[in-house]
Order: sequence, then C-alpha cells, then structure tokens
Amino acid sequence: MKIAVASGKGGTGKTLIATNLAFVASKTKNVTLYDLDVEEPNVELFFNSTNETLQPVEKMIPVVNQDICDHCGICSQVCEYHAIITLANNVLVFPELCHSCYGCLEMCPLEAIEEGKKEIGKIKQATFENAIRFISGTLKVGESATTALIRDTKKIKLAEADIQIFDAPPGTSCPVIETVKDMDYVVLVGEPTPFGLHDLELVVQVLRELEKPFGVVINKALEEEDLIRSYCQQNGIEVLGRIPLDQRIARAYAQGQVVSESVEGMERLFTSLLNTVVSKIKEVPV
Repeated sequence: MKIAVASGKGGTGKTLIATNLAFVASKTKNVTLYDLDVEEPNVELFFNSTNETLQPVEKMIPVVNQDICDHCGICSQVCEYHAIITLANNVLVFPELCHSCYGCLEMCPLEAIEEGKKEIGKIKQATFENAIRFISGTLKVGESATTALIRDTKKIKLAEADIQIFDAPPGTSCPVIETVKDMDYVVLVGEPTPFGLHDLELVVQVLRELEKPFGVVINKALEEEDLIRSYCQQNGIEVLGRIPLDQRIARAYAQGQVVSESVEGMERLFTSLLNTVVSKIKEVPV
C-alpha cells in the first residue's frame, strides 16, 4: 500500500501525521517511510537511525562541442525551457533551466552535443527504530530540480514493504503531483484557519483532477471548530480523523518526539487513523 500525506500549505502537520502513521504501522507490518519534502526534509529528526548511506543524484546537462557545432539553432528550437541558446558564433547552456529531456542531444544533426553531469542532491537510506526503513531526498542548495530528485527518490526500494508512507512536499505544484500520481491513497492534512481552508481547497482540486482517492485529517482541531469539517461535508469529503490542539502534542513535537509514543492517547488515535486509511484502500476497485 502506498500512502501519501499531503497538504496545500506548509506547517499543517504533514510530518506529524506521516511519522506517527509509520510508527504505529511498524508494530505489526513492514514499513518504508519516504521523506519527499526534498527542499526541507525533517522526518529523521524524530527517530534514531542506523545503517545510513548517502548516494549523489545527478542530472544530465548538455555540453556543446564548439569545434563541431555549426550553430544551426535546432537545439534551441527544440528546448521548451530555453536552457540552450544559439548565437552567431557560440552556443550558451543554462544548467539551472535544463530539465534533462535529452531533446537537444537527440536532434543535433552533427552530434555536437554530449552528455554532461551535474549533482542536484543526495538520497539517504537508513533504518529507524522499530525497523522502519527510511529513504529521503535532499536537494542541493541553489538547485531547482525538485521534481527530478523526488522521482529518483521514489525509485529507491530497500526491501518489500507492506506499507509505504510518503511525506509529500507542501503546495499543489509539480513536486506534489510527482509524489501523489501513483499513490493508492492520499491523506490530506488541513488546519482550521481561513488560509488553511483556502489551500486545502486547492489541493482537493488537484487530487480530483488526478482521480486520486483521498480523505482529510483536521490538525490543531478545537471542539467548537467547524470550518474544515463544514467544507468537507458540503463537498462530500470524508474526515478521517481529528488531531486536537493540545500543548502536550506541540511540546513533544518540538522536542523531536514521536507523539504516539510520548503523549497519552495518541497511539490509539493514530492506530485508528491507519486502520481507516487501510480500509479505504481495500475499498478502491483495482
């Protein structure tokens, strides 16, 4: 089962939900936890890890052989991202714009373009407590190839897992779509504020466009709160659970603790949430 935890904005509690779902699932199942918030990964702050390995991730950057090139301009014409520009006596390459599509290499009639490499980040593999297997991508500072690194991080598989949990990047743009496009189920995290509701509406539109099954967890919920709940009721969206606004949770989280382990009642809450999500996946027709 592949479960993504996503939200329309940062700070809603994605990592809280993802880490605790993985923790309670690991008591009875083989779990792999992915941190795909590659611009700011922080899942590993909540666990002690062993067997850590790092591997660099590179992307293709075109290298033009100026001695062969006749400056015909075909490479510039096929590049949709304007990463390569042909001048009268030179060809300029802008690595930060390149999406490594290989179009310029394939279309160059003189084969004057060669394949260069540029490191864009690293992928970490480790084992957490409770035998949780962990995979994380970390984008190199100054790089913009977020989607490419997420794609490569998702390809890593340490071993067969009963459940794979993916902590998605925030927002609704390409990195989120790359994360959720092949998920069995998406857990959306919403916070009961006007900003939280606005961004939740945006990510709901994305998931409906992608035809992905999803439900909502309300984080920092107050008993009298009905902002997110009313929206879900009006739009036929199931509320999977509610995480209360509780100082004990905030304090434990700020100290890097797994709240299912350190806050009374939270293990029961997240176990119930996990069981609900698993049952929803089993209801989805193959």
